[in-house]
Amino acid sequence: MFHSEADFQHALAWVAHRSDPSLRVRLETRLGPGMRLDLQFSRPDLGTHFAVELKYLTAAWNGVWDAEEFHLLNQGAQDIRAYDAVKDIQRVEQFVTGRTGWSGAVVVLTNEPSYWQRPGHGRATNADAFRIYDGNLLTGVRAWGPNTGAGTSKGREPDLDLRGEYACRWSDYSHLDGARGRFRMLSFAVQR
Repeated sequence: MFHSEADFQHALAWVAHRSDPSLRVRLETRLGPGMRLDLQFSRPDLGTHFAVELKYLTAAWNGVWDAEEFHLLNQGAQDIRAYDAVKDIQRVEQFVTGRTGWSGAVVVLTNEPSYWQRPGHGRATNADAFRIYDGNLLTGVRAWGPNTGAGTSKGREPDLDLRGEYACRWSDYSHLDGARGRFRMLSFAVQR
């Protein structure tokens, strides 16, 4: 359970460093103009580096876990947030390509079922290219549908071109009391 995406980043960085004290862990790195990563794990002595992008997509949930109060916000805008997750895949692909010893991952954690459940209505939508429901395959050019509103795509206009194929396979992460207490995780391994 995490309060925010930054809390998620910190927890993952802490666990990684504890598992390997020789691991260099960096948060919110800026490796060049336009090159930002949520997390960077490096073992220069082994010539290996790992780029990680995280998404913590929350629905409203209030409760106590492990004697700590949590008040998660309802982020909504699943179409926009899914675009951002797919964009992270493209960004990590671009970052690791041509860099010796680099690989990466994108990890999505959410308690909002509309991300992992296939839409039940059966209609095409303007955000179909960015759906990350269980069993979907992401590859090639991903673009907004022709009737996408300017407000929806504002700041997210470019098509996203994925070099690899990414199967969406969700797994359970945690179960907490109350509505929206089920958290699931999706991870994509990104290779050069």
